[in-house]
Amino acid sequence: MNQKKAFVIVFMLFAFFGTSCKAEPVEPTPNIAGTAAAMAETIVAVQLTKLAEAATSTPTPTPEPTLLPSPTLTFALPTQYPTQQPDTGADTGTCLLASMINETIPDDTVMEAGEQFEKTWDIKNIGTCTWTDQFSIVFHHAETLGAAQQTYFPGSVLPGESFTLRVPMVAPAVAGEHIGFWNLQSADGQALGTRGSSVFWVKITVEDVIPPDSLFDIWIAISGGGVKADGETDNSIVAGDSKHNYSWQGFATFDLKNIPSNATVTAVYMLYEGHNMTGTPFSDLGCMGVYRYNYGNIDPGDFYTGTPGGALWSFCSTGDVSAGYARYGGDAAIREIQNSLGGQIQFRYQFNTDTSNDSEDDYVVLFPNLRVEYTVP
Repeated sequence: MNQKKAFVIVFMLFAFFGTSCKAEPVEPTPNIAGTAAAMAETIVAVQLTKLAEAATSTPTPTPEPTLLPSPTLTFALPTQYPTQQPDTGADTGTCLLASMINETIPDDTVMEAGEQFEKTWDIKNIGTCTWTDQFSIVFHHAETLGAAQQTYFPGSVLPGESFTLRVPMVAPAVAGEHIGFWNLQSADGQALGTRGSSVFWVKITVEDVIPPDSLFDIWIAISGGGVKADGETDNSIVAGDSKHNYSWQGFATFDLKNIPSNATVTAVYMLYEGHNMTGTPFSDLGCMGVYRYNYGNIDPGDFYTGTPGGALWSFCSTGDVSAGYARYGGDAAIREIQNSLGGQIQFRYQFNTDTSNDSEDDYVVLFPNLRVEYTVP
């Protein structure tokens, strides 16, 4: 700020204070001009100081950020369990050790959606401990492929002996590659490995399901209920067992009258709006089968006491009966629907094991739907 600007500021301050104050005859007039001049000099000095500092100071440069290289993500499957390992007999001092001798369903086997299959492994005990029927194969991660979470060994296996482990599975309804990882487990929960890996897997490829040039309908059960082994009935479609160790069986009726009688059924799916579950029925009782069953109106006499067989669908986990899950029915299911066009069809829902005898409630309440695809002339 130069002297001319300072003079202007002084003049303006003087004019302001001069017009806004009245002189009192009994008090001396304050030295406003002197005060204003002092203020102006102070302002000028401060401004000159700031300008001098700005001219002489060197700004500290902002350091450029150091760019770190992007992390490289790598994914690798463990060493494949089914790879044949040289069998040199029991390893000295190794209690729990297995050797896979043979298997069915090799990797990338092509399956149809909903196709049921049995995965088997021929396993040899090459450790120093005896395996018992409390040893098992347990699901590790990824997809169960419709299998039970745990399947126990059929009996004792001495060191050096072999046996065949069988696990029923179902190909998912979704096309593409599917894989599920498993391991062997001792009676006290220790994992049994091989020389190559502690886990192994089942890997299949489901064929693309080509949508048929047809119509389809999704049918909600028009009626249903449950019957317990002691004769108790329920209005819900319930399957499992009770805390009194009585088995529950569920029943459902679907109305097919709106499908033309001259239609040709091309595909059938069982799907769910969801479920309500108490306890752990799928862990304790295994898979739940859906069977064609004419029961009429539900009463205690509808409880089926025979050995279940000929399941049209099999569901083996809570995920299988969750909202939106659908499972394709094979030729037998298509044939049953075809023969029921123009009327109704009824099903029974029953677990493979009637009761776990653990004196706990283990059952699931189901909300099933039926999808029927068909063509008409």
